[in-house]
Amino acid sequence: MLYNSIPVLMHHHVAPTDRELNVYPEVFEDQLSVMSRKGWKTISGEEFLYFTNTPKDRPRKCVLLTFDDGFADNYVYAFPLLKKYGMKAMIFIATDFIDDADVKRDSFVPLSHNDAWRLASTERRSEAICTWKELEEMEKSGIFDIQSHGMSHRTPDYMKEKKYELLKKDLSGGKEILEKQLSKRIVHFAWPRGHFDDEGIKTALGLGYKALYTTERGANGPENLHMINRLPVKCKNGKWLTRKLPVYSSGLLSRLYLAIRTG
Repeated sequence: MLYNSIPVLMHHHVAPTDRELNVYPEVFEDQLSVMSRKGWKTISGEEFLYFTNTPKDRPRKCVLLTFDDGFADNYVYAFPLLKKYGMKAMIFIATDFIDDADVKRDSFVPLSHNDAWRLASTERRSEAICTWKELEEMEKSGIFDIQSHGMSHRTPDYMKEKKYELLKKDLSGGKEILEKQLSKRIVHFAWPRGHFDDEGIKTALGLGYKALYTTERGANGPENLHMINRLPVKCKNGKWLTRKLPVYSSGLLSRLYLAIRTG
């Protein structure tokens, strides 16, 4: 029952500042270093789908790292560290916030999660969010697998208000824009703010998405590719993380752990 699941990790920010949803670069590096020493293999989205559906070929210790929203600190801090350790990650992009700009990051100033989103909604969005040039660089490197977060980051509102035509437009638009810009097939989608419903799942699958990511904890297998669980990564060292990975590599252990954790 051990190693019958692929753990998926959820990040937002990697930056040298105190703030919500952030991991310090030195802590992120320690996590990568310890994972490497312990024999954990990071995989791409394509590999995640293949190994989930073909468990006989799956490495015993594999993990999918994901980043939501495409904040500029992912390019400034996370990208070089992943490159240093020869590791991979996936990043989910909401296309309305991506500028076609040539930005110098020499004087980059990290922002809080809320401040970054406030700036992302202005003409200064490239100060907070990766540009197309940066995303293309990360994609071509083979380190970051760019995938969809929709267009507007407003899909939770569309579902709550039952505006499913707007939801469909948002999901299809994000997919089409990324496919055109990056010349690749987009089949992974993470629900903004973790909100989804049955009609939303049906809509996403109908548009050709094959893997849908939530913000819920738990194990993963072929039976839940439309509701993939992810572990939020805390600003804690590599030993903390590598103690968690075996738990979420087992359906049984993860269920027992979560039952105890939630009482």
